Amino acid sequence: MMNKIMKEYSSRRLKVGSSDEAREALRGLNNEENNTGAMTCEDLPTKKSKHHAADKKKIVRRSKSYTDKDLSRYAKALRKTTTLEELNLGWNKITLLNKRFNQAISCNSTLKKIYLIGNEIGDRGIAKFADALKQNETLEVVGLSNNQISDKGVASVADALKTNRSIRKLYLSSNYIKAEGARMLADALRVNTSLQECWLNDNNISAQGAEAFADCLKVNQSLLELHLWGNDVGDNGASFLASSLKFNRSLRMLCLSNNSIGNWGATSFSFALMVNQSIKELLLFDNEIPDEGAERLAKASESNPSINNLDLSGNKISVDVLRLLESYNAIRV
Repeated sequence: MMNKIMKEYSSRRLKVGSSDEAREALRGLNNEENNTGAMTCEDLPTKKSKHHAADKKKIVRRSKSYTDKDLSRYAKALRKTTTLEELNLGWNKITLLNKRFNQAISCNSTLKKIYLIGNEIGDRGIAKFADALKQNETLEVVGLSNNQISDKGVASVADALKTNRSIRKLYLSSNYIKAEGARMLADALRVNTSLQECWLNDNNISAQGAEAFADCLKVNQSLLELHLWGNDVGDNGASFLASSLKFNRSLRMLCLSNNSIGNWGATSFSFALMVNQSIKELLLFDNEIPDEGAERLAKASESNPSINNLDLSGNKISVDVLRLLESYNAIRV
């Protein structure tokens, strides 16, 4: 499911920008491990080895069936390194219950990116890891998508975001996050001023979760991208978020594709685009928007100089209206 989602999403997303999570989900294992500077098992420090993690900037060990027992070696590397900036342990069997590893994360001062996508972290593991994030002051990108994390686990992440000031990008797509989890994250973003990208694709936050983020966006002025692909927010959720754009002046990109949004939601965004002058990308592909809503969005985009990517492909738009929309520079159909 995750690969299918990210392949479709990134194929559209990468037309207008780059996505760490999309690349992480799509790029091949061989390409990753052949990158210059990527550490292999043989490079990991042992009692007899003369090779040290201090000489490396990147460790990539994806799809190796690693468990928490293997994390002790990486904990040692994290404690000794002076240059390591990226750690990619995606698609393994890690639960993050290794105490040494979490302690190493909390005190490490070089790591900037950690990708743990597609593991078995769950609520217990994320609670331990979140405690480490409260202490860490250098991590900027944290990838936790596809890890069986529910609202209970998200509560720990939200708590960490209230004190952490270094994380810029947070990936939590394809987990078990519902409205309550979204509310806790949104509450955290009322006080957090460092997070710039929040990825929650393929969860189930519903209209209630969207409302929580809408309230947050009226206050938060640091978030640049909010990704809510496939969350069943519907017209109600879309309307809440559209209203928030009348107050928010920082958000540059909002993805609400595959969310059962129809005419009402589209019309709400058309009104928002007449007021908001900061949003640059509004992705509404694969919804249920009919001709009327599409035409209103098109007219609103024409009078909005900031919007440069309004994706309406995969909606319920007639051939005649599709031809009309093609004449608008910002619209993708």
